Amino acid sequence: MADSAQKRGGAPFFPAQAGRVERPRSVGITHVLDRLHGFSPEELRPLAAYVDIVKIGWGLPLLLTRDDLKRRIRAYHDIGVEVSTGGTLLEYAVTRDRTGPLITEARELGFDLLEISDGIIELSRDQIERIDADARRHGLDVLIEVGKKNPQNQLSLRETLDRVGHALSLEPRKVILESRESGRGVGIYDGEGAIKWDWVRSIVADYPPERLIFEAPLESQQVALLRELGAETNLGNVAISSVAPLASERLGLRGDTFGTLRTSRTVKGPPATKFLYFLLETYRGLDQSELVRLSRLPRRTVQSGLESLRKQGLVREGISLVDSRRREYRLA
Repeated sequence: MADSAQKRGGAPFFPAQAGRVERPRSVGITHVLDRLHGFSPEELRPLAAYVDIVKIGWGLPLLLTRDDLKRRIRAYHDIGVEVSTGGTLLEYAVTRDRTGPLITEARELGFDLLEISDGIIELSRDQIERIDADARRHGLDVLIEVGKKNPQNQLSLRETLDRVGHALSLEPRKVILESRESGRGVGIYDGEGAIKWDWVRSIVADYPPERLIFEAPLESQQVALLRELGAETNLGNVAISSVAPLASERLGLRGDTFGTLRTSRTVKGPPATKFLYFLLETYRGLDQSELVRLSRLPRRTVQSGLESLRKQGLVREGISLVDSRRREYRLA
């Protein structure tokens, strides 16, 4: 029997099936921490479209037999999710001169990504580069994590920027900014878990945020980063229990982000055009006079910028909902 929406000739309000996902995504990545406790990969199936990578954390893979680990990885693959090792596992292997066997066996077991970090130990740039090259030779993609786990032994902002730059020069899948699972006193977070915005703004001023994954284990941190950097910000160390809340925040389906999220769409053109896009993203519907007043740009510059945004498919012109005599501009 057809449902009532079909009878009325309209689209159903509730989706009949999950949306299609292009993988691997380059932005809007949700990187989840599997603690081997409290859930099975099958339980993630209904939300699989909202998860990109699962990291079996720390040295936890060594607690499972090879067959159990294979089955767990295969179960994630069955729902379209990639699986990564944790950085601590790599550091453990380095201290025991077992990096080669780790990489070889990780690929044999089905891991898709190797996480390289020196959050506990110290790795030279040469070591990082050799491990990166070895992983790729064995068919593993690479995530490189920057940051220290000990709150008493943190990198400075300058050191962080320098290490992010080196990591990005190796062109890994993404560079991860360390937070630990507590989200406090490490990296971009202070001892209370609040975001150090001067750090975040310095990082994204130097490096494209789409190439980074911000570890954000606390839901308050996830919301704050999405509101500041946009709905397609890559977030990591997400708890399984936070997958659905995070997906709803990205889509603006919760009060914290309802109608407030910026997108990370590429805007081409001079600074004036990009500023006009920012205003339209912020105020949601403005006419030319309002854009001239808010931007303090010449009307001709505003008209030229709007025309460029229309040609890029980023802005549409329509009749104002308040005054039908006005032409209003909104994001497309």
